[in-house]
Amino acid sequence: MDVDHLASPSLKKLFIKEITDGILSGKLKVGERLPNERDLAKKMGVSRAVINGGMAELARWGFVEIIPRKGAFVADYKLRGKVETLEVVLKYSGGRFDPVTMDSIYEVRLCVERHITELAAKRRTGQDIINLRKQIELISSLDDIEALSAATHEFYHLLSVASGNIIYPLNIEAYKVIYIPLMVAVYKRVPKQERIARFTRLVDLIEQQDTVRAIECITELIQSGHTVFSEHYRPGQDF
Repeated sequence: MDVDHLASPSLKKLFIKEITDGILSGKLKVGERLPNERDLAKKMGVSRAVINGGMAELARWGFVEIIPRKGAFVADYKLRGKVETLEVVLKYSGGRFDPVTMDSIYEVRLCVERHITELAAKRRTGQDIINLRKQIELISSLDDIEALSAATHEFYHLLSVASGNIIYPLNIEAYKVIYIPLMVAVYKRVPKQERIARFTRLVDLIEQQDTVRAIECITELIQSGHTVFSEHYRPGQDF
């Protein structure tokens, strides 16, 4: 019988989870000084190397600020965090709907993807249009909701490539860990064909270089996804 290798979380990951859970639950307050590495290692029964590596990761994500000769302090992750920080926050919530976080995500999407669409309508090449239409065909052929959501994210990635801006594709790819779970939730509530019709219209408008209507189309697309959460999910509900 073929079986997969089983692996337990590393001690460093368990330490990081312990600290982030404390911060996100409010048990550890912003500005609070954490015990030193020696004390943490003794209390948690792990080596100082585990604590040191975990602290470095927490600092990189914006959860902790390490001040030389003073120690490690709980940081305001909302001010110092990165994309990975948001992923940790979403995992902590366990896929439960939080209106404030969701509104913030979709506000950023509107700002970024409207500009991507504006640039794509002005700069797209013939190959960009071919690539986008092929991706719509792929989306049409899929039924598995995870594969469908991943293919939809790739559509947005290809749209960012069509913008001609070299930073936007990196931006969209960085947010992949956030976008795909949201798309899974949307596809649970919205028929695939409805989204495909919107994607097709968007590509048509970009090909025609109709900037105004293309921006209107992407705005409707994003807002329709946002509406799914506001209409179908209550705060704290799994999505």
